[in-house]
Amino acid sequence: MLKRLYKRIIRKFDLSKGQLRELKDRLVEENICKGPFVRGEQNCPNTTALAIKEKVGKFKVSDEVGQLMVKYGVRRIELWIFYVLFDLPAILSEGYFRKSLASMRNAIDELIQEERKISA
Repeated sequence: MLKRLYKRIIRKFDLSKGQLRELKDRLVEENICKGPFVRGEQNCPNTTALAIKEKVGKFKVSDEVGQLMVKYGVRRIELWIFYVLFDLPAILSEGYFRKSLASMRNAIDELIQEERKISA
């Protein structure tokens, strides 16, 4: 369910194949926070995708992130569900955190494959 939700959110940003590849590369433990939007130098998986789309590298504060999510059509309920499915369990378990990031990278591979089929 997390993987499906992540794909649904990422589709809303309409990232190019190159941006999807960059997102996949950035979905590693040291770059991703467990919790809402921004924590120190880390961004959550959705915020990382948004940063790539907005060409800002990383967001430093959470204030503008919520507004930008809405701009791209990401609903608050989707963010809350993501928080419950990813952030809360990841805070409690490093294994879950690593496994979830791997699942999200796999979701990005699937999005790239879908894009190739559409382009062909």
